[in-house]
Amino acid sequence: MLSSFSNIRMKTDTKVIYLLFGIVLTYFSSYFPDIANVIGLEGTRISSLVAFGSLNGMLFGPLWGSVVSGSGMFLHELNNPGYISKDSFRMLSPFFIIICSAVSGFVVNRNYKAAAGIFIALISVWYLFDTGRAAYLFPWFHLLVLASFLLINKFSLSFIGTKAYVFVSLFYAGLMGVLSDHLAGSIAYTYIYDLPAKVFNSVLFIYPLERVILALVAALIAFFFFSVLRDIILSSGNVEAEINTKKKQNLADYLNNDVHDILNEEKSN
Repeated sequence: MLSSFSNIRMKTDTKVIYLLFGIVLTYFSSYFPDIANVIGLEGTRISSLVAFGSLNGMLFGPLWGSVVSGSGMFLHELNNPGYISKDSFRMLSPFFIIICSAVSGFVVNRNYKAAAGIFIALISVWYLFDTGRAAYLFPWFHLLVLASFLLINKFSLSFIGTKAYVFVSLFYAGLMGVLSDHLAGSIAYTYIYDLPAKVFNSVLFIYPLERVILALVAALIAFFFFSVLRDIILSSGNVEAEINTKKKQNLADYLNNDVHDILNEEKSN
């Protein structure tokens, strides 16, 4: 069953090592090449760190994943004084990465209501701005991903535990994470620089491709890590029963919550 490191029982010193590894990886990833001129404005960039922000959420959960991402950004600032404080938008950039990690972590930990709640809140905030209402089609991909995510989870019972289910779950975790970062960044950029609606309307079919690529990178890395972790855990036989118990517990939670709600809804109709 898909679950972040935070939900796996392990020694404290082992968890600390994993967390330190995540912080170091995030720090070095901040030096990877960025995607430049993403919305048609010179100097506008997508940091490749976004993919690792999502990855941290998948691996460490919403809380510790956010801590790892924030710590990695802080280390980058220490080594490059003035990088984050260069302008108002960059000062907010760690917050965007933290949102990305939290949403991805909630999805992997099957806390779908929290993930969807953050997602819906960001979409709602977008429409509070004049630019957001003028560029009302801008979040079309966010809405499509949210709708398909909720729909798929209602019919995923027969696929739970399969590799396809794991990868699709990781991909949606990554996609919702990077799209949360995207919309939060767009809201901040609009507020700080008062961009016209035409800027956002000009990239309606460009940003989905960029974000899908970032989500795929995060999902593939996470899938590799979870596959390796699964083999390591299963090789130690004494925890196999615990994993089976966790699977049954997650299935029971799905039946008691999601299925129960569907049945009650049908009865009320």
